[in-house]
Amino acid sequence: MSQRWKIAALPLAFALLDAGCADPGPDASPGATGGGSSPVSSASTSTGGVSSSEAGSASTGQPPGDPVEVDCRTPGDGKSTLAFVNRCDEPLQFLGSLIEGGELGPGQFACRDVGNSEEPLSSLRYWAYAGSDPGGGRHTLAEMTLNTDFNDFDWYNISHVDAHNLPLAIVPVGLPDCRTLSCPDSLLAGCPEAGRYEDASGATISCVSPDRDDPTNPVAVYFEERCKDAYSWSGDDQESMAACAGEDYDIVFCP
Repeated sequence: MSQRWKIAALPLAFALLDAGCADPGPDASPGATGGGSSPVSSASTSTGGVSSSEAGSASTGQPPGDPVEVDCRTPGDGKSTLAFVNRCDEPLQFLGSLIEGGELGPGQFACRDVGNSEEPLSSLRYWAYAGSDPGGGRHTLAEMTLNTDFNDFDWYNISHVDAHNLPLAIVPVGLPDCRTLSCPDSLLAGCPEAGRYEDASGATISCVSPDRDDPTNPVAVYFEERCKDAYSWSGDDQESMAACAGEDYDIVFCP
């Protein structure tokens, strides 16, 4: 079973903007915690100009979707820094655009600088998996376009257009009026039969949409009913895109 990795393009028309951020709307707050939660820990390293932090002192009692207290980024330093946070109960491998991926144990995080805060960066995509990699086109995606010409806005969304394999949240750092996007629940157990992608043991490791352009296919309907903060199909632009004049973001797995 193979499927090309195809990602929904950012829409050309965006929602009404207010006070430097997109209107948060009724779905801005993260929902109930799902998928297992872990406190986060840190310790900084650096490889080839890419900063990372993996293991160290734990931080507990943090509500889902709150920015993570990390020591590997400096607000206002002119860099666009992403913190990848594992609040799942098992180790993850994370990957994506313009970064060196890596492994995160439960409760660990890693920071990656993806450029300066003035450099336009288009169509960035980030994902992770636990255990067996379901392969291209079968991951929950965090998608971002940073530092656009339109008021220096960043545009970001969660995508289930192709598939869901892990709960995910995108959290703007230091800007409480900007919208957090969160899909905190695992959607694997209830995945319609048409979308189940299994590993060698028969466990469902991804829920894959059979037609990314059809909002009526059973998997797209299932995704839409369970998390309106994510794109459920390629044209799902109404509630799923957010904008913020930000600099740093947390990408949280199992928020």
